[in-house]
Amino acid sequence: MELRKPKSTPRGKLTFAETSDPFDEYIYRLSNVVFSGTTQFQRVLIADTYNWGRILALNEVIQSSEDDEALYHEMLVQPAMLYHANPHNVLIIGGGEGATLREVLVHRSVQSVTMVDIDQELVELCRTYLVSWHRGAFDDPRVRLIYEEGRNFIEHDQNQYDVVIIDVVDMLDNNSPAQSLYTKQFYQKLCQRFSKEAIVVIQGLEFSHLDYEGHTALFRTLKTIFSEVHSYRVHIPSFFSSWGFLIASEWLNPADWTAQQLDTLIEERLGSQWLEHVTGDFFKSALTLCKEQRSLLLQPGPILEDGVPFLPPPETPRLKPAHMQFPIFPEA
Repeated sequence: MELRKPKSTPRGKLTFAETSDPFDEYIYRLSNVVFSGTTQFQRVLIADTYNWGRILALNEVIQSSEDDEALYHEMLVQPAMLYHANPHNVLIIGGGEGATLREVLVHRSVQSVTMVDIDQELVELCRTYLVSWHRGAFDDPRVRLIYEEGRNFIEHDQNQYDVVIIDVVDMLDNNSPAQSLYTKQFYQKLCQRFSKEAIVVIQGLEFSHLDYEGHTALFRTLKTIFSEVHSYRVHIPSFFSSWGFLIASEWLNPADWTAQQLDTLIEERLGSQWLEHVTGDFFKSALTLCKEQRSLLLQPGPILEDGVPFLPPPETPRLKPAHMQFPIFPEA
């Protein structure tokens, strides 16, 4: 529970420093360290904070916080699940906390969910210490848990899926095994696992007019495979950022759906009590990008490919006069 009166906070020096940004550090005061250690694949910290509740951090980067994980996971999962007319079989790649799984399983139409995560030790830690995230979802009989690298799984799997959710860590670290899950070649193989009218949704990294290179590269990459690719974003408080998502298919244009249609689907499939954040209006607003974001998505640049290091394109100079004379009137 958050402490609303900072004066009552103990003066201990238990802290966690997030260093995902090469220039800045974000320091979190911790009230308790639940787990700190290293799995075969990554460094793991599960701790209790004063402002965000319990957090999960991997390699010194916060992945999820108790106080706003529902916002992230609802926005990742629910649009694709609601847009699909009848999702029976769902594939999740990543999603170790179990919250992505939770949001999928609430749909009564779902008959099976395959969750593929490379790190079994991490999943077991989340099962033990992040109960409010998964709420017992791992024990649902519809769930098939597979501990394998996601790319390898796709190359050997023979099943067909209605909705695919990619919920893995950021891909810009060249040493990350997740990088192979963002390339053109991966999505070409993934399409072979699609049922008719399948939808894929991907956590799309930070996306604002100040931090966009990874998101726009992923957008361009998906456009080489899918006829419909749409970007949306929401501010995640514990990430200190506007976070991007991408939804892709051969048929879905979210702009064709009204907020009322989405609200009707939510009521029919999930009832009025399940979702904490997503409504038709809220999701439609997330699809609305500012002028500069729209421009950035349309700029040419590299796509993500196997064996090719990601190099962001040079920044477009912003040509603004150093001094302006007011009042300013539009040119005739």
